[in-house]
Amino acid sequence: MHGTAAPMKRFFCVLAQVFLFAAVLQGQSSVWKISSENGNSIFLGGSVHILRAEDYPLPAEFDMAYKKASVLVLEADIDRMEDPEVIQKTIRKMVLPENQTLRSVLGESVYRRFEEKCIELGIPPQSLKRFKPSIAVNMLTMAELQMLGFSQFGVDQYYLSKAKEDGKSLDFLESVDFQVDLLTDLGYGYENEYILYSLDDFENTEQGIPVLIEEWKSGGSSDMNQSLAEMKEVFPTVYQKMVSDRNSSWMPILEEYLNSEIIELVIVGLAHLHGPDGLLDQLERRGYTAEQLRF
Repeated sequence: MHGTAAPMKRFFCVLAQVFLFAAVLQGQSSVWKISSENGNSIFLGGSVHILRAEDYPLPAEFDMAYKKASVLVLEADIDRMEDPEVIQKTIRKMVLPENQTLRSVLGESVYRRFEEKCIELGIPPQSLKRFKPSIAVNMLTMAELQMLGFSQFGVDQYYLSKAKEDGKSLDFLESVDFQVDLLTDLGYGYENEYILYSLDDFENTEQGIPVLIEEWKSGGSSDMNQSLAEMKEVFPTVYQKMVSDRNSSWMPILEEYLNSEIIELVIVGLAHLHGPDGLLDQLERRGYTAEQLRF
């Protein structure tokens, strides 16, 4: 999608955001035109996966790229999450083994902090007792984001719906099954650290996320780079699974697109674009040209 635990949260919101007020004045965007020496090109856009009503209409550069592209490419077909078979698999993957509860897998002090955050958000802690840490934290994250007014489709869902209405061709970088497995298994083996890092990150949500959204609109990258560096240092395993491994697996697909005369608009979570392992840096190292679109 192009794409939220602290890492999970950063992928629901940071996972697609950008920065620099100066960039607003320059008219830049979170959409890049990637060109190869043979003259072929694709568009690469950064997505925030959930937005506020006030964030619409989306920056004009997204529509510009969408109209020029013959194919829309997203991380996964998120509409398949409504498939009954996918729903059943997801539910099975979300819950802890029968002999475990969230309280039993967390240390006493960690669980106490988790309980306090639940109460603060008006969520009964007992209602989350059977969920895996990554799922429980994401439920808290979504509750907090909704309190802050985030209830609208993100960029990826918006264009997926539009493409289906327009009959535009679609392609996906990953399967829904892969994403379900990835997200439900986060935190396994390091549950306490994962929960603590996530709870600490909540402290910056109210002030930090609006800043990130403004940076996404303007096409900057400084705060995203900082977030990625922090994740890589504090949670290298999560960073590798959520960011670097996936970026590397997508590169051959992007290069295949660039070997074709067909123009694709590829929309991924913004965290996948930036940083030393980001798609933009990897593409430029391989000799492609990246140019930010300006309306």
